[in-house]
Amino acid sequence: MKVIDKRKKSKDEDWNVGDVVCFWKDAEKSEKSYAIITHISQEDGYGLTNLNVSAGTEDVMFAATPSSVIDILIDRGFHFEKVKAKLVIE
Repeated sequence: MKVIDKRKKSKDEDWNVGDVVCFWKDAEKSEKSYAIITHISQEDGYGLTNLNVSAGTEDVMFAATPSSVIDILIDRGFHFEKVKAKLVIE
């Protein structure tokens, strides 16, 4: 038997539509928020769709690329991390 490692050799640091982002304001991570990067077809750009219970309360973010959405979080002083997750719609 042979074990084949199919993991990527380098980390995938690019942000794409469908990536789930966890972000927070303070260093203690006391109030984490989760959002998914989405394509906004009316504006032909990208933004974050809130996945928290209080969905819709986040500020509107609009950017030219998925990575630019993360740049907006950085500019607003948020800490963030990519979440290993996938969206399942039933």
